[in-house]
Amino acid sequence: MLHDLALTTPLLILLFAGLFTLVVDPFLPAGDQSRRFWGPFNAAMSAAAIVAAALMWKSGHHEMQTVAFGAHLSASTYSLFFVSLVSLVGMMTHLSSPKYMLEQGVGYGEYFAMVSFATFGMATMVSAESVITLFISLEIMSMAIYVLVAFKRTSIASVEAGMKYFIMGSVASALLLYGMAFLYGLSGGTTFVEIQRALVTAKPDQAVWLGLAVLLTLAAFLFKVAAVPFHMWAPDAYEGAPTTVTGFMASGVKVAAFGALLKILYAALAGQGMDDLHLPVAAILSTVALVTMTVGNLLALVQKNVKRMLAYSAIAHAGYLLLGTVASTVDPVLGAPYAVPGGAVPFYLIGYSLASLAGFAALASLGKNGEELTTEHQLAGLGRRYPFAGAVLSLAMLSLAGVPPTLGFFGKLELLREVLAVDNAKYLPHAIILVLNSVVSAYYYLRVTVYVYMRPEPKVEREYVTEPSLTWAMGLAAAAILAIGVMPGKAINVATLSAHAVRTGIATKNLVHLRGPDAPAKVAEVAAAPQEAPAAPVAEPAVIPQP
Repeated sequence: MLHDLALTTPLLILLFAGLFTLVVDPFLPAGDQSRRFWGPFNAAMSAAAIVAAALMWKSGHHEMQTVAFGAHLSASTYSLFFVSLVSLVGMMTHLSSPKYMLEQGVGYGEYFAMVSFATFGMATMVSAESVITLFISLEIMSMAIYVLVAFKRTSIASVEAGMKYFIMGSVASALLLYGMAFLYGLSGGTTFVEIQRALVTAKPDQAVWLGLAVLLTLAAFLFKVAAVPFHMWAPDAYEGAPTTVTGFMASGVKVAAFGALLKILYAALAGQGMDDLHLPVAAILSTVALVTMTVGNLLALVQKNVKRMLAYSAIAHAGYLLLGTVASTVDPVLGAPYAVPGGAVPFYLIGYSLASLAGFAALASLGKNGEELTTEHQLAGLGRRYPFAGAVLSLAMLSLAGVPPTLGFFGKLELLREVLAVDNAKYLPHAIILVLNSVVSAYYYLRVTVYVYMRPEPKVEREYVTEPSLTWAMGLAAAAILAIGVMPGKAINVATLSAHAVRTGIATKNLVHLRGPDAPAKVAEVAAAPQEAPAAPVAEPAVIPQP
C-alpha cells in the first residue's frame, strides 16, 4: 500500500500545493501584494512534482502492487512523461501570473490554488487506468478551468467566456459519461484492462452499442481538444479569459486531453473485437483531423486579435495532433492487432506547449492597469519598445509556424514521418494537406512578427508588466524552444519510449494470458530490455477474471 502511495508522489505534491494555498490564503494580511507570494510557491511545488516524476522515470519501470491502486492509476513511463509535461505547464503559468493578475485587479490567492487544482486534475487524468478515475479527474480539471476563465469578474467578456465554456463543457461531460456507461455495460468493468479483455473476441450482437460508446467517448474528447465541429467555444473562451489562463488552457488542457485520448484508443478500445466489428475509428479521426486543421487555419487568417487568432491556431494544431493519433506500430509483445502509438504526438505536445506558454506570457506583459494589448495594431513597435517580449513573442510564432530550427519544426517533421510510415504511406494525402495547411498558417504567424518589428510605433505611450518571475517564464520557454529544437534527438527518444508504455505491465500480462503459452516469455524479454528495469512483482489478484 505504501509502495503504491509513494508512486503517486507527483500527484500528491500538486494536490498539496492547491490545498495549502486555499487554506492559508485567508489568514494572510489584507492587500493584493501579499498574494504575489503564491505564484513562486506554487511554481516551486510544480517544479518539485517534475523532479519527482523525472526521478521515478529514470529509476525504471514501476507497477502498482495492489488492485486498489493498480486498477485506477499507473506510474508507467507514459504517465510520468505526461505528468511532467502538465506540471511544467502549471509551473510556467504560476511564474507568469503574479504581477499580471495584480494589474488586472484580480490578484487573489485562490487563483493560484485553482491553477494547482487544474494541474492536479490533468496529471491524474493522464495517469488514469479506469473510466471512473478518468471522469473524476477530468471534472476536477474542468471545474477549475471554468473558474479561471471567468476569474476577471469585472470583465463582461471574461464572465461570458466562462459561462459559455461551462455550458458546452457540461454537454461534453454528459457525452463522456454516457459513453463510459455503455463501455461498462459491454465489458462488465470500469478499468481499461477489463474493457480490453472484453474486446479480445468480437461480439456481433454488441456492435451497435460498442459503436455508440466509441462515438460518444470520442465526441467528448474532440470537444476538449477543440476539434471541428466541437470548436465553437474556443475563440470566445480564449479571448475573454485572462491572458495567462488562455496560455494555460491552450497548452495544459490539450496535453491532458491527448494524453488521455491515446490511452483510451490504445489501452482500452483495442483488440480483435474492435477489428472484427469494423468500427472505422482511424478513418473518423483522420477525417476530423483534416477538417479541423483546414477550418482552424482558414478562420485564423482573418483574425486581428492575437488571442482570438491563437484560438483558431489551437484548433488547427488539434487537427495536426489528431492525425498523429492514427500513427502506430504493432505492439512488440502482443503482436497484431494490438498497437502502440508512436512518439510524434507526445513530442509535438512539448513544442506546442512551450510555444503557447511563451507567446501568451509575452502577451501578458503588454498591459497595465487592466489594459490588454492583444490586437495586431497594438503590437506595432513592440520589438523596439520592449525588445525581450517582442523577441519571445516572435520566436513563439516561428515555432508554431514550424520554421527551423525551432522545436515546432521538428515536431511537425516527426509527425509527418510517423504518419507516412503507416501501411505503406496510406495517409499520404492527409500528410500533403497537413503541409499545405502549415504553409497557410505561416502567413498569420509571420504577420504578428511583421507588426512587432516592421510597423511604425503608435503615438500612445505604452506601459508594460515587468516582473522577474514573468521574465523567467518567457526566458525558460524561449530557451527550451531553441535548445530542444537544435538537439531534438533525446526528446524524441524519451517521447517514443513513453508512448510505447501506454499499456501498463498489468494490462499486458492480462492480455498475454489469453494469447498463447509462448507469450509470457515475450513479456519477460521486454521487461529485461535495457531501456527499462524489471517490473515490480504483481499479486495474483491483478489478473482480472473474465466479466
